[in-house]
Amino acid sequence: MQEPLAPWWVTARDSAQLLASDLNATVAHAARVGIYTPPPGSPPPRRPRKPGSLRHMAEVIRSHRLAPGISVDKDDVAAVLSGDLRRIADPVLVVAVARAGHVIAAMPFEDADAHRLVAASTRVSVLCDEAELADRRAPRAVPAPREDKPAVEPVVEDKPALEPVVIDAYFTTRRTRAGLRPGRARPWIAGAVVVAALLALGGEAGVGGEKGGEADQPPPAAAPATATVTPLEHGYANDDHLDARPLQDALDHGFTGVEADVFLHDGRLAICRHFDGDRCTTVQSFEPTYLQALDARVKAGGGRVYPGYNQPFLLFVEITCAEVVPGACRLPADRAAASADRNNPLVVARAVMDALVPYRSMLYHVEAGARRWAPVQVILTGAHNDDQLPAGDGYESVRGLLGQQPNTYAFLDGRLDTDRDQYNADLVPVISLQDPALGADCARTGEQTIQASHWDDIIKAQSTGHHIRLSNPRGCPDHNDAWADALYAGVDLLGTDQPSPLRSWLTMNALGGGGGHCTVPSWIAADRLYGQFCTLRTGNVPVMGQPDATSEQVGTLRESGGHWFLGQQPGESHTADSHTNFWWAYTRADNGRWGWISLVYLADAGPDQSADGLQYGCYDIRPSEPASCHAL
Repeated sequence: MQEPLAPWWVTARDSAQLLASDLNATVAHAARVGIYTPPPGSPPPRRPRKPGSLRHMAEVIRSHRLAPGISVDKDDVAAVLSGDLRRIADPVLVVAVARAGHVIAAMPFEDADAHRLVAASTRVSVLCDEAELADRRAPRAVPAPREDKPAVEPVVEDKPALEPVVIDAYFTTRRTRAGLRPGRARPWIAGAVVVAALLALGGEAGVGGEKGGEADQPPPAAAPATATVTPLEHGYANDDHLDARPLQDALDHGFTGVEADVFLHDGRLAICRHFDGDRCTTVQSFEPTYLQALDARVKAGGGRVYPGYNQPFLLFVEITCAEVVPGACRLPADRAAASADRNNPLVVARAVMDALVPYRSMLYHVEAGARRWAPVQVILTGAHNDDQLPAGDGYESVRGLLGQQPNTYAFLDGRLDTDRDQYNADLVPVISLQDPALGADCARTGEQTIQASHWDDIIKAQSTGHHIRLSNPRGCPDHNDAWADALYAGVDLLGTDQPSPLRSWLTMNALGGGGGHCTVPSWIAADRLYGQFCTLRTGNVPVMGQPDATSEQVGTLRESGGHWFLGQQPGESHTADSHTNFWWAYTRADNGRWGWISLVYLADAGPDQSADGLQYGCYDIRPSEPASCHAL
């Protein structure tokens, strides 16, 4: 006998069924008054077809581009109309189905209709998220059979160039931060520091000599995600290609990013699995190990790398040289030969870009200036990405090459000195730095902490939309004090060669979150912008003119629950109802004026932590205008 649903799932189901009833009424009317017409360019059907059928609805959605970039079929339409929690919680599909019904019935579809449906769909999503949280808090409760929402692209209406380009969804950060600025108190990192003996891995040199090697070993496929693995937003696997099970070990530990060194071997992208001194003795193909495995996992996981994780998994691809000379890759003296040499980082970067083409459906990207959310983001890193390298008749850098992509699928790992104050996160979403206290031979001097050396740099970089990654050489032992220093300084990603100690440390010291339960980006038709819906814990939230509680109050958000935001950035510390946070989110008040709310008003907000899933910055900066978020 089937056990009854928990009360929180009953609420979510009832809300979904109410919305489904509304949509079914629209489709039923379309079936009564509409006329079937075949898609443009298609021959008339041999037999008459009914207007408003599931097949007809799907055809209209595709032919009218009501959900551009999404392959919608009749099963998707059926799932929405049946009130399936996974599908009806997706505002993109809900609005597309409603708009298709109006097209078939030749009825106008107003922006107010779209806004109402988006709000209703978002409410279902919020209720489902809250129900999943309740399940975790009450494990004996019976969860509803709900899969995670698939990765989709935001709906872009077929209207001339009015849509703004403002949103993306990188991973969230769950952090505590030290208060080095006056007026900011150092927050407490929950839990005692884990005492773990960390073993340095010796005998594994970096890429140096000529690559040789054995035949490829078939890589194991990445196993589907299980509910027992909690994603750790701060954790990523450094030099993952040298782990016992590349990618899979990182996924089993809940890491939300991996880094793999690649080079060209026999004309294809490869990773080195084992070194003998500086010589690679075991070569394995990059594509099946990472791209194919992630693609299979995403498809098996309902469009996510981890169930319920609404942020892209970061795949750092480090471009390495098969042969090196001091400070550079070894290249032929002839420029034409050097332009095509396998040792040229430009050649490797082009090979990576080509390899991504079959997997574009799972890749976060920027298309025609607009961000398109997807569950995996590829970021090219390496020591030579800013070098001027032979390219045809001239010279080019990997940075320049990536900047020329018509649609950006391969992103660049940036540098503090170059990118921290640039609004270029469309190309450079992450900036990497090394621990300044790490001296020669991995010795820690302790004289220069990340907080003391880079606090202002990190604040500036995050305010301009970048995330910060701590990247240290392989083989250097990890240190709990270095991790604590990094988190206090605001570093978003901590890398390690040994995932188990870092997982234990993060689980004990850095779980929690900035709250808000923010959704993936969606096109909000009524407001004609892309936004992310986050959950307010209370109503009558003050909206300030600047990310500062002492600035002018420009308006209020009267209602609690779901509300859209364009981005977040650090500001001045604010305390309300025993909550403290110096992060602020940008939105429009009920009176139409733009401004900032303190994250203390978000549901389940943690102290001094950024909102879960909400992008950094707003990226709507224009020439001659102030370098901050502003009205569109």
